Amino acid sequence: IGFGDFLEMQISEQEDTFECNMPGVPVDSTNLVVRAIDVMRKKTGNESQKFKVKLTKQVPAQAGLGGGSANAATAMWGANELM
Repeated sequence: IGFGDFLEMQISEQEDTFECNMPGVPVDSTNLVVRAIDVMRKKTGNESQKFKVKLTKQVPAQAGLGGGSANAATAMWGANELM
């Protein structure tokens, strides 16, 4: 595939924020990116760390192409790098 999603992450001084450009993609705790970040916080013991996350989707949601799983894995890598 000649396209992919983009995940931007940065440390937040206030609270977690998660936004996505694609309508219908959940931006709450049911999203795999949000869940992956929560797992990283718990596993590292750094539960107070907050992130600002922006997901720009190009891979169709719910298409079975692994976009959600890849985004979650990228979020774990990004959280690890930023913590």
